[in-house]
Amino acid sequence: MAWFTWTMEYTEVTPDEFAALAGVDDWMVVGTEIHATFRGATYLLGAELVKSIAEIAEANVHHPDMAIRYPGRVHVSLTTHATGGLTTLDVDAARQISAAAAAAGATVEPHDS
Repeated sequence: MAWFTWTMEYTEVTPDEFAALAGVDDWMVVGTEIHATFRGATYLLGAELVKSIAEIAEANVHHPDMAIRYPGRVHVSLTTHATGGLTTLDVDAARQISAAAAAAGATVEPHDS
């Protein structure tokens, strides 16, 4: 079995920088993470969104925490564990996840600012 070492470069993003970016309106900074909750029309559609997010995560080698709740709510949180905060990896993943949610017909649940 071959062992590989992943060498990734991280560009940190402050909460203020994140808030000023385009395409991340679905997300809210909470401490060192960003969070969003999407709602599918049914539990099954929520589960399909989780699968889509997992595919995005695998392609990017950047994996969010996710929880699915009845009736189809999917809560997602992202952070870059290697830096202990937000990076451009999180921004890119957030944008892709939001696009996947929109394509699946999921709506964004409002969050406190």
